[in-house]
Amino acid sequence: MKLARGKHVRREEIDSQGWWFHTELDESLAGSKLRLSPLSKRYKGREAIRDKNSNSGGSISDDDDDNDNNANIVAEKGKSGEVSCIDDNKFYRNPKAPSHSIWSPTECAKYFLCLDNEVFEFKCSQGLLFDVSRQICDFKTNVNNCDVTSDAQPAKPLLKNGECDEESLACGDGTCLPALYFCDGNVDCPDGSDEGWCDMRHDINAAPVCDVEKCQLPNCWCSKEGTQIPGNLTARAIPQMITITFNNAVNAENFELFSKIFTNDRKNPNGCPIKGTFYISHQYTNYRDVQYLWNSGHEIAAHSVTHRGPEEWWSKNATIEDWFDEMVGMANIIKKYAAVRIGEIRGVRAPFLQVGWNRQFLMMSEFGFVYDSSIVAPFSDPPFWPYTLDYRPPHPCIRASQLCPTRSYPNIWELPLNQLLTNDYMCSTVDSCPSDLSGEEIYKILMLNFKRHYLTNRAPFGLHFHASWFQNPMYFYAFNKFIDDLLRLDDVFFVTNHQIVEWMRRPTLLNEINKFTPWQCTKRHFEPYEMACDLPNSCKLPSKVLKSYRYLHTCFECPKQYPWLRNEFGIE
Repeated sequence: MKLARGKHVRREEIDSQGWWFHTELDESLAGSKLRLSPLSKRYKGREAIRDKNSNSGGSISDDDDDNDNNANIVAEKGKSGEVSCIDDNKFYRNPKAPSHSIWSPTECAKYFLCLDNEVFEFKCSQGLLFDVSRQICDFKTNVNNCDVTSDAQPAKPLLKNGECDEESLACGDGTCLPALYFCDGNVDCPDGSDEGWCDMRHDINAAPVCDVEKCQLPNCWCSKEGTQIPGNLTARAIPQMITITFNNAVNAENFELFSKIFTNDRKNPNGCPIKGTFYISHQYTNYRDVQYLWNSGHEIAAHSVTHRGPEEWWSKNATIEDWFDEMVGMANIIKKYAAVRIGEIRGVRAPFLQVGWNRQFLMMSEFGFVYDSSIVAPFSDPPFWPYTLDYRPPHPCIRASQLCPTRSYPNIWELPLNQLLTNDYMCSTVDSCPSDLSGEEIYKILMLNFKRHYLTNRAPFGLHFHASWFQNPMYFYAFNKFIDDLLRLDDVFFVTNHQIVEWMRRPTLLNEINKFTPWQCTKRHFEPYEMACDLPNSCKLPSKVLKSYRYLHTCFECPKQYPWLRNEFGIE
């Protein structure tokens, strides 16, 4: 059936094929089946991809993407019975590989993972080799450890097997320390063993599994499989939430793009304009533009001050103090130079999606951040719903270099990134999918993955971008068509990540959603200084740390120095 543009359609009007669009693109989608790599069911979608904003070090802008879109790991075989098990919760090479072949592209592209005494085999995409230290696939010019089987492991603690009192645990060398010192982010054992074995299986202080009787909304949510709808509601009775998020700097290179996507005539079924979430990093950001986005109702969140490299620094090396400096510092800079109220900077996304283990979440808990959206979840059908970190996540931490939290962090929400299915690839963000797709293929992929949410449990559908992806005009056209087509449905809402959290806290039926205050668009009151100006100050500022000048665009007075870590206000 053909629909007039702009008309909302009820879920019940979808035809027997489960879809109603009438264009050639839409018809080709009907009845399409999901195609998966031939990997063991338990580990479908395991990937180790480079976040597109990778670089060798220092700070970057949105245009510094390395475009390593094809650095996906593709599983050739589910299990391997020929390779011995190295049970350290990391990928490793075949320890018995012939010496004459270890540097060959074929052998260096292979890697293995041992879980529950079963060895799973993986292989990088063609042209890529596996870096065992960084735990990613990369171009061969960047990999120089094909002869290394696995990273050296720190000493293993004795824990309760040592000679300690009931309130203490033993380090690997027998030293007794309070139990809470183990896996707290600080090295206390002389041999470092208290921080060396801290995944969910080994952390003695790990969060318990979900207890649905004790975990009650509005401040706690978990489910055994992670796919249950909050409030025991049915899928057809709730709205399908879609969130559009952007990472990194906001400036003249992408501000017009945002204005074209988030137009006032694109409205949700409740009559409110669609909104997005912007994870802001400091360098190259125009804070007047950030202020304007906030005035317009978009969510502003923290993505770090430096966005520094290398990628693995964030998960493996950044201390609790580093996370405070980066994320709380970013919130302070946004407050100072874009006037965004500090209480409205609620979310965090780790650079390169490199989750910072317990250190990141301890920082969030102490500062008062509401949610994180950095953890890449394994491919799941149906997809995962957000959850709080009172209990352990309902899924494994599958991204190769991801260090997910192991401890309990009450009241902290996690909005996981459900992977997109793209033929035989899994993509955590839209712009990390293969770069050789046509606009028509992009449209089909977006619709196919939307159906995976909409026609199952209606878990929030996240679309995550760097603005440079839209430089391809066919991608821009396909995405705009996708938005306009979905806005014809009367049960689909484009909302911010924090609006998702608010709905999770108080699950609201679709027939009552117009009364749901967090999704309403009543006119907000701003103080005069909170309103974005027309002509911001363009401040050319020295930076002692960066050893050069940087520009800062803001509606407020220019500081003496370029704001940076531990000097967010640019004090000389």
